[in-house]
Amino acid sequence: MRRGVKFLSKYYPDYLLIGRVARNIYAIPETTLDIDFLVDLDDKLRLSELMQNLPLDSQIFPKDLGHWQYRLVVRGIRIDLVKPKGFILTEEVISRRRIVNLEKVGKIQVISPEDLALLYVLASMERGVRDLIKAKDVMDYSRARHDFNTDYFLKRCNEHKVIPLCIKLISLDKVDKFPVL
Repeated sequence: MRRGVKFLSKYYPDYLLIGRVARNIYAIPETTLDIDFLVDLDDKLRLSELMQNLPLDSQIFPKDLGHWQYRLVVRGIRIDLVKPKGFILTEEVISRRRIVNLEKVGKIQVISPEDLALLYVLASMERGVRDLIKAKDVMDYSRARHDFNTDYFLKRCNEHKVIPLCIKLISLDKVDKFPVL
């Protein structure tokens, strides 16, 4: 992970750790087989430079430009570079990141709990209720620590046109059932 972050930050200094590794910072930890980073894949020049300068022991798939996800394999470790379709990456998203010091890795930039929950809500539209549960976990544990800005979360949900679902998630008790999509 340390090598991946060091390499990635040369090309995407505003990267954000997302996925289960980020979720593990905000909620009950789960195992994962990869490390996911949100980066601006719309910047094709930057992506092209990264692809041309891979370390010798690395591979990237796919090998052409224009995708929303790339798999980078560094010494057998899978690192996914993603910018989900329809996700609006703004300066505010980047400015709200958290800097976390991970043992044996160092400082790493983690997406805010609000934007991580939003990513799970958006993913649930295609992948289903499991991602809603992940969003709810991030929300509940962050809110319990007084580390969740509901107004910002709802603003982002509105921008992504998923506000009814987000309002329902906020209003659910832990024992309530999840809405059927």
